Amino acid sequence: MQTFGDYMNGWLYGEGGYYRSISRVGKFGDFYTSVSSSKFFGGVIAKYILKQLETKKLDLPLKIIEIGGDKGYLIADVAEFFAAISREAPNSCEWISVERFESFAKIQKKVFSERTKLVLHSYESIERADIGKNDSVFIFCNELFDAFACEVIKDDKMAFVKNHQVVWEKISSDIFLLAKKYSIVEGEVPLFLESFFTEILRKLEGVKKWEFLGFDYGDWEARNKINLRIYQNHCVKRFAQIEQNLEDYYQKSDVTYDVNFSLINDIFVSLGAKRSFYQTQGKALVEMGLLELLEDFAKNVSYEKYLREVGKIKPLISPEGLGERFKAIGFHI
Repeated sequence: MQTFGDYMNGWLYGEGGYYRSISRVGKFGDFYTSVSSSKFFGGVIAKYILKQLETKKLDLPLKIIEIGGDKGYLIADVAEFFAAISREAPNSCEWISVERFESFAKIQKKVFSERTKLVLHSYESIERADIGKNDSVFIFCNELFDAFACEVIKDDKMAFVKNHQVVWEKISSDIFLLAKKYSIVEGEVPLFLESFFTEILRKLEGVKKWEFLGFDYGDWEARNKINLRIYQNHCVKRFAQIEQNLEDYYQKSDVTYDVNFSLINDIFVSLGAKRSFYQTQGKALVEMGLLELLEDFAKNVSYEKYLREVGKIKPLISPEGLGERFKAIGFHI
């Protein structure tokens, strides 16, 4: 018997784990992301970075880092738009991917080189990345926060797994203390989240300027109910529906849960960071420059092509799509 957290870690990252699979996102995968919806998601991030450079909140030369970039489409989108909007700035930037799996790192470099004339450097951890004291750094991620394994608790018990079936046993003292620290009575208790971001902030100690931008689905406070679920072929099943039959889904589907953004905030602030903003994804993308980017795009393409792209963008910002359920959070030094 093992804790659900250990089981989930093997589900996602173990040998044959789901996150080691190459094809899992998009129309023929298990779920959509903002990246698979429209390249303008990356375009807005590029416009935002340039705005931060113009207002001196970031400086050139700049290190632009994506964490957990899957096949590298997002950082390639950012670089493409970055080069299209600014002729000089891209040559003063270093593009970096933090990717734990070598197979994905190779794909990311290939995608990046095919889409841009720039070079993508890759490191298996932020600790190994080439970041110096005088650097200016911008770090971004999409759907990273929910990718950390978690324990599941309810009624002073926690989930264990035996023979691919959930068994509820007395909560361990360390998880009890962690849940209490995170103000979680029932639901998911994320593991390794605090140590991961502590590693990032330590790496950024002493740098000249830095910003962090993250997107994911969730709410500000913990819901204090179990919202763990699996996605398979664009269908959703709740934890209660599958807990006695995990074998059919183990390493074959995505297992995820809503992010508690107040917890993300508390971790960053406790380590000396300042929150720049917290908003719905729809509002954040508009304020980061989506409409201005669309206006520029409309001037250079046919009306039909403009309408096609607007159709792809709508899910990013509409309440019925990803605009409301997904949130954006930013931090700076």
